Amino acid sequence: MSAADQKRARKPRPGSLTAGIHVYGRNLVRALEVEVTLPAEQPVRGAVLYFHGGGWFAGGRDDGTVGPRLHGLLAHGFAVAAADYSLSGEEAYPAQLRDAGDAFEWLAERLPEGAPLFLAGSSAGGHLAGLVGLGAWERLTGSAHTVRPTGVIGYAGVNDPLGWDSERERAPRPLPGTFAHWSLSRSGVWPPRRLGAALLSGGDAAVSPIVSTHVDVGAPPYLHIHGDADTCVSVKQSLELHAALGDRGATSTLLRIAGADHEAPEFAEPLVTGAVIGFVRQHGLHA
Repeated sequence: MSAADQKRARKPRPGSLTAGIHVYGRNLVRALEVEVTLPAEQPVRGAVLYFHGGGWFAGGRDDGTVGPRLHGLLAHGFAVAAADYSLSGEEAYPAQLRDAGDAFEWLAERLPEGAPLFLAGSSAGGHLAGLVGLGAWERLTGSAHTVRPTGVIGYAGVNDPLGWDSERERAPRPLPGTFAHWSLSRSGVWPPRRLGAALLSGGDAAVSPIVSTHVDVGAPPYLHIHGDADTCVSVKQSLELHAALGDRGATSTLLRIAGADHEAPEFAEPLVTGAVIGFVRQHGLHA
């Protein structure tokens, strides 16, 4: 047994998972919550933990995206949890990584022994899911996860926050009807805010915020879901991480959705939800 496995074995398990809203931690200004939905009339076989989008500065676990995208897993015995995390206006990076990893630990400690636990997230939340899934929280804290992440599902995830800033600054003024135009209409600012820089300003990037830098041999399976017409987070971000995973021999699948923009309704259509269920069943139940 490795040293990391010995640390995992020594961790106490505080009890079974219950449905509802729970406090898993606190930041400088508020309690951080995770909302758990359990399968009906069957035991929990595993779980998926989801992080919302919002450029690290906005949004919350109740943004309405988790249900349409992931609640189909309930029928297969998987609990679905959605967690808040510190926003960039509350604390700088790596607070968001710390929170995401702490939420993973909170959930892992309440699952049945040996149950699979996946990470998922959208946009900025996909960035955090990738960091935790690839071991960045362990590097930050010096602690081993209670269980190894079984796999990661990223919906239009950011790979490199500062690289994303540069892409957005070079982009043309958005056309009406696009996600980027909707974002512009809310902020009134163009070029758009440097959200990656805002995340990192005043923080400590000793643990890299670039997801692909954490790819190593033994990385968990990864499913990237990205629209090729995304006007907010270019599909290039998923392509970079997909390539890095492939270079290290990891299992990485990119579902590139033709014509889909950011936070697209296509992410909740049967083609995509079926791919997610298949990914979770393949790696969580038949590994």
